[in-house]
Order: sequence, then structure tokens, then C-alpha cells
Amino acid sequence: MGIGYVLCSAAGLLLLLLPPSRPQAPTGNVGPQWRDDEVHFNRTLDSILVPRVVGSRGHQQVREYLVQSLNGLGFQTEVDEFKQRVPVFGELTFANVVGTINPQAQNFLALSCHYDSKYFPNDPGFVGATDSAVPCAILLNTAKTLSGYLQKEFRNRNDVGLMLIFFDGEEAFKDWTEADSVYGSKHLASKLARTRSGSQTAGQVRQGPRNIDRIEVLVLLDLIGARNPQFSSFYENTHGLHSALVQIEKSLRSAGKLEGKNNMFLSRASGGLVDDDHRPFLDENVPVLHVVATPFPEVWHTPRDNAANLHWPSIRNFNRIFRNFVYEYLIRHTAPVDLRFH
Repeated sequence: MGIGYVLCSAAGLLLLLLPPSRPQAPTGNVGPQWRDDEVHFNRTLDSILVPRVVGSRGHQQVREYLVQSLNGLGFQTEVDEFKQRVPVFGELTFANVVGTINPQAQNFLALSCHYDSKYFPNDPGFVGATDSAVPCAILLNTAKTLSGYLQKEFRNRNDVGLMLIFFDGEEAFKDWTEADSVYGSKHLASKLARTRSGSQTAGQVRQGPRNIDRIEVLVLLDLIGARNPQFSSFYENTHGLHSALVQIEKSLRSAGKLEGKNNMFLSRASGGLVDDDHRPFLDENVPVLHVVATPFPEVWHTPRDNAANLHWPSIRNFNRIFRNFVYEYLIRHTAPVDLRFH
């Protein structure tokens, strides 16, 4: 996670729930008690928690593991590969990994994180546990624990599909700037903005909307895995979705399904914005739910961002909350949810 932390006034943020006239996404009611699969989570994290700077052997291994895992979970998988010159290394090959269920659907819920690790010339063993190996494991574990629903009732729906995006090249190679950062998400957003869905009827091809406009919301996870994280609401148009996470956490805690007493999802607007992989999607008016811990974990961009310093109760709590959120969004979806600014 390379960062620009941009201060802004919270006074202008309108804390809005989804208007009643819009199709309701999650409301905070807890659905079926999906079982944890800690064996899968731990195995997944172990496979990702290696140095994986773009162009390294570990990076290639993790990329292949993501593709294999998505295929095994029933996703249609695409590798968005491209070459680009960067500071320090020169030309590198990047590869976003995208898995989709119901690729023909009208719209998508997109869950995302980055899988590359930060380059430190004096710390070649840096593994970026919170940044962002744990979020990658969370996405795959969410798909695994919900697979009974995703592979049966959900599959072949036309109204909504599920997209898992593992961005490459989020980290800066030298200094975090608009140019030296979020390489993969810039490439993928541009590609989705240039291409359109299409259908063929009576021999005629009809062009649909731009593929980027089929993303109802981009949920971006980052800096997750440290003790007692705090997540605030960053964008007014997705505040209703953030509120759903707040309510799901409360419901699970009341039901005795969470560990400890610290709430991680807070009913408040953030006092600033965190630059991250969502930037190119925001530029295309894609609604973003940014789930990033603020303040940042103490281990951020240090050699201590490793497995030894992860807080497993917080990770287990997050997994339980997030899978219920994803399930609720999909099960309640009956018509397009338009959260774009008009």
C-alpha cells in the first residue's frame, strides 16, 4: 500500500443511506451463519505471504496461485497482462487477475485488493502481510465459504455477477506519485472503459454499456490484519453500504459470533481520503467502498508487517462480517443499484 493521505473537510459529507426508492443492498440483517473455513484461509495466506515484488519469482508464483484458486472456486478467470516502464527496474510485466461468476450479468459487485508487495532495496524479504496478503486471502476465503450459494442459487443470474479483482503494481517502486503507483488498476480501468458488452439478436450485434459502467460498486480492501482496525466511511454515495457493515458487525456481536469487544466498523465519516487502487475507477465515476484501516497499522511499510504480527481474532471477525455483507448484497439484489454521481 503506497499512500497519499489527503485531508479534507468532513463537514461536507452527507451521511446518507440508500434512498428507499432504490433497490436495497445490505441492510445489516445477518443471513445464514456461514461457517468459517480457517484451514482454507491459513493455507491461502501461506501461499500468498511471500516477497512478491513485480517481476520476481514470488510474484509469478502468487499470480499462478490466484488463477488456480479462482478456477477451483468456479470463477471464469482472466489475466490482464501488460508491460510498462517503471523507476528502478525499467520495463516490467504486470498482470491483473480477474475472476467472474455470471460474466453475462447486467451489473457486477466487484471485490478487490492488490497482490504485489512493496519493493525495499534494503529489505528483500518484505512480505506485506496486511499490505496486502491478508486482503487477498480474505477475498478467496469469502468465495470459498460462500461457495455453496455462489455455485448453486447465484450462478447464472442475469441481474448481477460477482467479480474478484487482484490488482498488480499498486506499490510505488521509488516514491508514491500519481505516475509511480496503481499501475494495474490504471490499466484495467482504462481497458474496461474502452470495451463494451454486446449481445447478438437475429444476426445483429447490439452494443451494450461500457464494461466499467457495469460495476455497481468497487469494494477495495487494504491494510487489514493488525489488531483492532478501524474502518470509517470515505464516500457519501457508498455510505449506506458502509452503514450496512456497521449493522452487520453489531448483529453478529449481539449474537455472540464475534471475538473481543472492539468495533471495527465505525458510524462516522473519515476526515481524509486514502489514495489507493480505486483512484482510476473514481475517475470513471465508479462508486467505491474503500475498506482500509485508518489509522494505518503500526507495522505498515516496516519489516514487522509479517505473519508474527497479525491479530487473528480481528481477522476472523472481519471474515465473518465481510462474508455476510457480500451474501446480503447478492441475495437482496433484484434490480440495478445506481450509486453513481449524476
